[in-house]
Amino acid sequence: MLWARLFLIGLTLFLPLQLQAAVVRIGIDNNPPLTFVNAEGEANGLFPELFTQIAKNDKWTIEYVPCQWDQCLELLSLGEIDILPAIAYTQQRAEEYNFSTETVVISWGQIYRRSDDNLDSILELEGKSCAVLKKDVYYVGTQGLRQIAENFGVTIDFVEVATNQEAFTLLAEGQVDAAMVGRIFGIQNRQKFNLLPTPIMIKPIQVRPAFSQKAPTVLLTEFDRRISTWKQSSTSIYYQLLEKWLGEKTPVKLSNWLRLVVYSLAGILLVLFTITLWTRKQVKIKTLQLANKNQLLEAELTERHKVELALLESQQQYRVFFEESHSVMLLVDPETAGIMDANPAACEFYKYSRDQLKNMKMWQINRLGEAELQQRLAKVKHQKHQQFEFVHTLSDGQNVPVEVYRSPIQVKGRTLLYAIVHDISKRKKAEKALAERSQFLQSVIDGVSDPLMVIGLDYQILQMNQAARMQANGSLSKDGITCHVLSHASQTPCDGQDHPCPFLEVQETGQPVTVIHQHQTVQGERTFELCASPLRDTDGELYAVIEVARDITDRLLIEELLNENEKRLHHMAHHDPLTSLPNRLLFEDRLKQALSKARRSHRQVALFFLDLDNFKMVNDNLGHDFGDLLLIDVARRLGKAVRESDTVARLGGDEFLVLLEEIDSVEMIETMAQRICSVLNHQLTKDHYKQDISASIGISIYPEDASTGHQLMKNADLAMYRAKNIGKAGYQFYSAPQGRFLFD
Repeated sequence: MLWARLFLIGLTLFLPLQLQAAVVRIGIDNNPPLTFVNAEGEANGLFPELFTQIAKNDKWTIEYVPCQWDQCLELLSLGEIDILPAIAYTQQRAEEYNFSTETVVISWGQIYRRSDDNLDSILELEGKSCAVLKKDVYYVGTQGLRQIAENFGVTIDFVEVATNQEAFTLLAEGQVDAAMVGRIFGIQNRQKFNLLPTPIMIKPIQVRPAFSQKAPTVLLTEFDRRISTWKQSSTSIYYQLLEKWLGEKTPVKLSNWLRLVVYSLAGILLVLFTITLWTRKQVKIKTLQLANKNQLLEAELTERHKVELALLESQQQYRVFFEESHSVMLLVDPETAGIMDANPAACEFYKYSRDQLKNMKMWQINRLGEAELQQRLAKVKHQKHQQFEFVHTLSDGQNVPVEVYRSPIQVKGRTLLYAIVHDISKRKKAEKALAERSQFLQSVIDGVSDPLMVIGLDYQILQMNQAARMQANGSLSKDGITCHVLSHASQTPCDGQDHPCPFLEVQETGQPVTVIHQHQTVQGERTFELCASPLRDTDGELYAVIEVARDITDRLLIEELLNENEKRLHHMAHHDPLTSLPNRLLFEDRLKQALSKARRSHRQVALFFLDLDNFKMVNDNLGHDFGDLLLIDVARRLGKAVRESDTVARLGGDEFLVLLEEIDSVEMIETMAQRICSVLNHQLTKDHYKQDISASIGISIYPEDASTGHQLMKNADLAMYRAKNIGKAGYQFYSAPQGRFLFD
């Protein structure tokens, strides 16, 4: 039985050595940013960097094998490569290859088009050609493009290519009508080829590494273990590489009160801008309605003028029209400005009798005054269809805004002015109210310190607040200004990963977006947070974008300083200031975790309680400063003696603790105790003074000696004093271990 156990232990130790010595062959196809071969002929991309990190930790030797996609699949099937790093997981492929259980990224297929073409649905691909990656899951997989086309009865000329780069090249050169690639590749490369995404998308797939069935199983196991561990920490190399290659960032966690303030301010600003734009739109609608009504009224009056002129030639028809009309009508002599006649509607409006009006001059009811009114009458008596706005005074002294349509008319050989007067006081009141409302809302948003803009679909700024106007620095003109000129003096819109355009993202997604920009200002380079939201008309169509810019440079700096201070304080609270080893507080926490883990796995934990021999002699003869240097040296020696998974802590004075997890045998504990005794056993020499330095170690084992961390430390302390009493420079177990192995 003992020989069998020793054989299993030796086999376990031998297998990792074999793996480290083996060469791991990884296939690389041209699929940036996931995998590709750079200009220097080296493998690059998200997956090569992930495997490089794993190989560095596990001492793999990697050989990258460049190949095209279909060639890579064939090499993987034949076992001539061990791993194909970026491949879409399907049930069919899972029967042929061994896939990792951990998904690295999720992507989906998308159809792309040229800017001069339109493709809004799968039906529009009828009779057209589409470049597709040979054997790609988006093309031939379940619910792939080929199956979808068959389900819809659409005939597509599929042009199979070897790489996504080739698919985009054929589309850009006009050799095909469309191209289907993974969305990750499309986002990274479509602008270089001047291509646009369509709404046609294929189901999402999981991108994982596939392992040849001939490859060692430990490759797959180690990959899953590493990725699973990295995913648990937002600062791990996994998330760093996702950010580097795919631009995925871990959001900064704001405190609850700050998040509430930000959301509240954003909500208030959005409501204010929505009200402002709604009011402005209503003003435009009302103005347009009034203009249409005025045009209709003008057309109506023009026709009426024709009728009136005809009726005036016939006195009987003229009297019927003039007397019975509900419109205010006056006949005016342009030479004297006297009112020659007024209809009953005019008498009712001005609150004068007909005889009173016929004995009055126009300047008695028109606020222009006599001199200016006579000048105007002299100019317009020979003009046709004149339209004016005046203020007329009624008999009770009330001033009323009116719109006057005047035309010259011949009456018994005399040229008179025929005037139709309309009361426009209600319209003026409504226009004034709308203008005041708009001005009020403009004043409200001008009080906001962050620049606010409403941007049209042509990048022209439709409306802005005072902060945005100040940012323009006099660059505003009567022809308007574009958002990119105002924000960073660029003649072209924002683009690229370093300077994404929120306007384009809102257009593409139809959803609010937030992006970060770096701008050069008079204060140097500043960081701005741009929040853009869609603005739709009553039909739900996008016609503008609301954009709010906020300078977050100082906030980011403060957050960085707070994080650094927090890390420093956390380290000071959990580590010994002299040796930088974990202090009692941190050690007790790790001991608690180790015991909890041991209970679940039914494993054992060993605790060493160390006390330096003759330390008081060093302090007494060489001083406490030299004693501190000795403690620092002991901490360094202990750190080199233990495993990476073990914990070394300073309890205080010359007392140290060592926590051993994952114990295989008593021999392992004894070996570690002997190693520590050997490392710490040395002679201290300074000038003519010599002193032997060693350590006495007490050992307690969970669960044989104690079931709690406190009792485990107490028992190890007792065992240490036993080692002191029997001669120092050695170790003692709290209780004699039963047998040579601690577990079966």
